[in-house]
Amino acid sequence: MLPRVGIVGAGRMGSRMGTNLLDAGYELTVFDLDEERVDALVQRGATGATSASDVAAQSDVVLTSLPHTEAVEETYLGDDGLVFAAREGSVLMETSTVVPEAIEAIDEALADRDVEFVDAPVIGTPVEAAAATLTIVVGSTAAAFDRVDDLLATLGDRVEHVGRPGQGKRLKLANNVMTYGNFAIAAEMFAVVSRLGIDPELFFDVTQSGVAQAAIVETKAPKLFERDFTPGFTFEGVLKDLRYCLDMKTETGVATPLASTVVEQYVLGARVAGPETDYAALVDALTDLDVEV
Repeated sequence: MLPRVGIVGAGRMGSRMGTNLLDAGYELTVFDLDEERVDALVQRGATGATSASDVAAQSDVVLTSLPHTEAVEETYLGDDGLVFAAREGSVLMETSTVVPEAIEAIDEALADRDVEFVDAPVIGTPVEAAAATLTIVVGSTAAAFDRVDDLLATLGDRVEHVGRPGQGKRLKLANNVMTYGNFAIAAEMFAVVSRLGIDPELFFDVTQSGVAQAAIVETKAPKLFERDFTPGFTFEGVLKDLRYCLDMKTETGVATPLASTVVEQYVLGARVAGPETDYAALVDALTDLDVEV
């Protein structure tokens, strides 16, 4: 028998994961501050809830997909938060991109409860979320992982257990820095070849057929060539992730000058194009700006 699943946060990722769970036959309860998002899943067969605690009361597994650390902390540790509202014997699963310390605080707060906690950030875009081809990196006990492995396989095509709660978030953040770094250097070179009179689409075709190929560049290419910078993922979101990751260097003592430079590039892009613009606009920001960067 499939567990009853709840989702708190039905945005671009949560809504698509919810749809896949419904399609796989899971009974789903959903809450989001935006009632239209809840209604969209209710129309597909979900049950709407009035709060995160209401979701917890009706679910064996509660999955959260939230925009930032503060939202996660409030949802789990705030008044009537999931740490206090979760049913005995249930599982709480956090899929967002937030600081690892928040995850460790939640795990510690659950230490005296019969509730499993799974740190399960997802790697991918809403396209992969819709196609159930996300990569999911899990920090949890082995027992908790075993309880959610089948459910996670409904959401992604690669699921890896990477250690204790918090380690999933650390791996995801390091991955994001590499992703945004790849795109930042590609954006610089797109700007260079454009100024040199080389066709950017030809440059893209050549580089993507060789060792310089990068998945993130291929993903963002349609926005570049169509000059469509309506938000998919914004400069503001990128900078949030980058700064979360740079905070980890204090744990390790490892110097991260390249990652710091990547942050500077996206700060520049946000200043020129606007923080709510899709970060693909970094190419235009660099092409049009007559400054040394």
